[in-house]
Amino acid sequence: MSETYESIMLNGPERNVEYLGIFVAWLVSNNLLAVEIEQAVGSTTARLRMQDLTGPAFLTTVLHGELKPGHLSETGRKFSEFYFVSGKYRTDYDACNVKGENDWIDYDEVSPRISAAFREFS
Repeated sequence: MSETYESIMLNGPERNVEYLGIFVAWLVSNNLLAVEIEQAVGSTTARLRMQDLTGPAFLTTVLHGELKPGHLSETGRKFSEFYFVSGKYRTDYDACNVKGENDWIDYDEVSPRISAAFREFS
């Protein structure tokens, strides 16, 4: 298992802030963070769940720009390895019409695919 699933890249063709931020927002919204992080930043997770804070903002401020196995619950880690690390998320993300103009509209476009993958995983 890798120490870091992925780190954000802000510029150029490798820019992945929206891509990674949507996945993180889905993980947070579905209670798949590690208990320690949830307890430490509970008000911030609540803001994300209320869509008062975006996934990319949560990723950069709370997770310091990296998605690591230690950030997630056991189920979150296993799902991330099944879906994110395997490349299945990239395939689903690329199949969506993500424009990068509004994080929550993009989230609404991609999240049903993540949810379907989670149902398949479970």
